Amino acid sequence: MRTGVFFLICAAVAAAVFGLFRAIGNDYLFFAGYVVLQYIVLATAWNILGGYTGYVNFGSAAFFALGAYSSVFLHKFYPLPIPLLIVIGAVVSGIVGLGMGYLTLRLRGAFFAIATLAMAVVLQTLVVNWTYVGGARGAYVIRPSSVPLIGDYVHYLFLLMLALAVIAITTARVIERSRLGYGFATIRDDELAAEASGVPTLRLKLIATTISGALMGTAGAPFPYYIGYLQPTSAFALDYAVNSIAMPMIGGTTSWLGPLIGAILLGSLQQVATVTISSAVNLLIVGLLIVDCVIIAPKGILGLIQDRRSAGTAVADPAVFALLYVVNVIPLYFLHQEALSARPLEIIFWAILVYLAFMRGRLVGQSALAALPLAGAVASFVPGPPWLWLVAALCNLACLAGGLLLKPPSTADLVPAIRSRAP
Repeated sequence: MRTGVFFLICAAVAAAVFGLFRAIGNDYLFFAGYVVLQYIVLATAWNILGGYTGYVNFGSAAFFALGAYSSVFLHKFYPLPIPLLIVIGAVVSGIVGLGMGYLTLRLRGAFFAIATLAMAVVLQTLVVNWTYVGGARGAYVIRPSSVPLIGDYVHYLFLLMLALAVIAITTARVIERSRLGYGFATIRDDELAAEASGVPTLRLKLIATTISGALMGTAGAPFPYYIGYLQPTSAFALDYAVNSIAMPMIGGTTSWLGPLIGAILLGSLQQVATVTISSAVNLLIVGLLIVDCVIIAPKGILGLIQDRRSAGTAVADPAVFALLYVVNVIPLYFLHQEALSARPLEIIFWAILVYLAFMRGRLVGQSALAALPLAGAVASFVPGPPWLWLVAALCNLACLAGGLLLKPPSTADLVPAIRSRAP
């Protein structure tokens, strides 16, 4: 598919989403949708450096904050239209990304990651002591209540973030399928071999840091107008650094589609958790899903779809199966105590338990093992007496015990079966 056609399809989908939200008429959808779209841009931007090139960046919040504080700086000096602020935020963050890359890209692995984290700490300290942009006290940004032809200002911000998400996704897809993307892939696979083959690795890494930083800056530029009051703790929040890494990892880091899937999945779950439970649960959910992803699907959801055997090998060790099962059972008992609106989060973890049981059951020759957590989920969701929750707990306990005690068939047992199937 050509880039122009892909861009038009993305723009049409974005227009359909905006029209659907306007038709529903619930302003919360625009508030929550803005955050999800913001994470799509951040995850896509991180993936250009961390996924395509293989350099893990812990300083995502710094580039996001640079875009936000460039808007605050210009708002105090002379208010400008937000589209122009987005361009300026991209330029500022891109220049800082270029400088950071030039200073740190000679480092590799954990050393580079620590250097990016140190850069975020230095920039936060600078902003905290810069009184012109509010310092530690923060700064208010007064926004208009409405925009001509669009209406509510939040709708306008949502539309802008929709456009940024389309641009970020299209940019990532173009890079992935270009010579630049192939150069990034050689660095990710084996940088020493790429250098020996004549690939200009330093130049490519500088391009990656610049593009990644610029896209993160565009996500941060409208943020002061969305939140209304910007302070260092909100601009440099841990959520941005963690989510920008977790979303591509969960979706898949080798394609533009992975960050999109991860951002929609995790971003939506976090918004549901914020409304139904509390915002403090967000990072707990992200952490648990990262544990699942790293063990079950190290290449993300896309990699799991392409190679379904990876989860089977992950639960081959009974201890690993038990650990994963317990980790995903624990949040169920907390979520079940909440309101009915927390059930979507509960479904996610029940689905993971069924999947783990199914993969372990296939490995030991007892695929019916997945019926136990499935029965537990039914008992948990069906309205009835309190003892149904005890049935769900017993189903989980039986599945855990079965997964630990049942052993895979030995090679000696498989030989007669193989011979009987031979022609």
